[in-house]
Amino acid sequence: MPQWAGSCWYYLRYMDPHNSKAAWDPNKERYWRNVDLYVGGVEHAVLHLLYARFWHKVLFDLGLVSTKEPFQRLVNQGLILGEDGEKMSKSRGNVVNPDDVLREYGADAFRLFEMFLGPLEAVKPWNTKGLEGPYRFLQRVWRMYHAEGRREDADRPLPVADTNITDRELERRLHKTIRKVTDDIDKLRMNTAISALMELQSAIADAPQPRPRAR
Repeated sequence: MPQWAGSCWYYLRYMDPHNSKAAWDPNKERYWRNVDLYVGGVEHAVLHLLYARFWHKVLFDLGLVSTKEPFQRLVNQGLILGEDGEKMSKSRGNVVNPDDVLREYGADAFRLFEMFLGPLEAVKPWNTKGLEGPYRFLQRVWRMYHAEGRREDADRPLPVADTNITDRELERRLHKTIRKVTDDIDKLRMNTAISALMELQSAIADAPQPRPRAR
């Protein structure tokens, strides 16, 4: 097993990568313990992770690791299909070149769109036209921060934090959004977290503007 043997304990080596006298320091292994979260495709669960778990249990029986299991939690992310609903493949001609997307929309919109496609575990079809929504959202947030709240001096935009929004309902909505996004990130529900941020941005944009500050 020359290939699998090396790839099935790398997570242990990460705990002590520069140790030239041992594979890892037992004290460091007990400190870091096992992996909190492993995100990988389904093929990992039936190949790599199966062997990794076998090796880890052997190491535990030998007293070389302090935990029975190598990974506390496993999440299998779903595939992103081509626009034709089939698995992306050069032979099918449905592969999306990320460089083209980056040039037109930028890396931030690209990342946001991938997270907004749907639940992490679901199989999702790619739709290039769908990039317009996240792209426009980022533009609105940028304009809100850099352009909104301007007063007499149009060349000196006020940051959002300085606009002194006093709408109580909007403040409550802000705190609800913070709580939801925090909870969604913990549960890897990135798509609903982004949706909540989009709703908050719309609410801020529709809120009455505060009165100009007295000079």
